[in-house]
Amino acid sequence: MDGDLFRTQRHVTLEAAQEVIAAGLAKAAEIGVNVGLVVVDASGEMVASARMDRAGVRTCLGGMAKAKVAASIGRSTEDFLEQRLKKDEVLWRALSGNPDAMFVPGGFPLLVEGKSVGGVGASGGHYNDDAKVAKAAADHFADLATRSTPAQ
Repeated sequence: MDGDLFRTQRHVTLEAAQEVIAAGLAKAAEIGVNVGLVVVDASGEMVASARMDRAGVRTCLGGMAKAKVAASIGRSTEDFLEQRLKKDEVLWRALSGNPDAMFVPGGFPLLVEGKSVGGVGASGGHYNDDAKVAKAAADHFADLATRSTPAQ
């Protein structure tokens, strides 16, 4: 019966979040954009963030909003926008009024064994560049997860 009373949720660690941010910042520098980058845990709470020197002062707010969405739905903000929101006007209207969520490219979930343990969001460049930065960060996390998760 214990399993019916509670569940255990995995969350991204600070150490992993810092590595994810470093990978995202390296990608941003490579493509020449200045971003704010945020990693959240599975509950959408901030674990770590960084804002590049030339990034706008509010870029981390955008990154946070994208990361929260990606963590909560377990898919990229771009995928959710294209596959779900553009096809459902009622849902779009309901969700787009939330100031804590941003449904534009630039957010990716951090997954372990197919389950979200957090999210990463980038903001500050064109949304296509934000998506490249966040994807590089999420891909780095996937590599970390593969190396640290025991094979089953």
